[in-house]
Amino acid sequence: MPTKKFETPKPVSVGDTVDVTIESVGGQGDGIAKVSGFVVFVKGAKKDDRIKVKITDVKRTYAVAEKVGAASREKEPAGSAEPEESEDESEEEQ
Repeated sequence: MPTKKFETPKPVSVGDTVDVTIESVGGQGDGIAKVSGFVVFVKGAKKDDRIKVKITDVKRTYAVAEKVGAASREKEPAGSAEPEESEDESEEEQ
């Protein structure tokens, strides 16, 4: 009797627009993010970028997306990839 692997529903579909944070960069240079644990590759993204992406392809174990802008939760100007936290801010909290 042949075994059939059970495929769980994927958290993204082609055409979806989602906010992601790039966790790392793969060997091909693509940014790697996760949506509900599902890997999403984003061409041209850099580690720690917080961006809005559009899903362009969904495979069995990963998705591919393109960058469409800054994440909606982002209040900083576009192009600011580094967090704004500094030592001065942490001293003010004390």
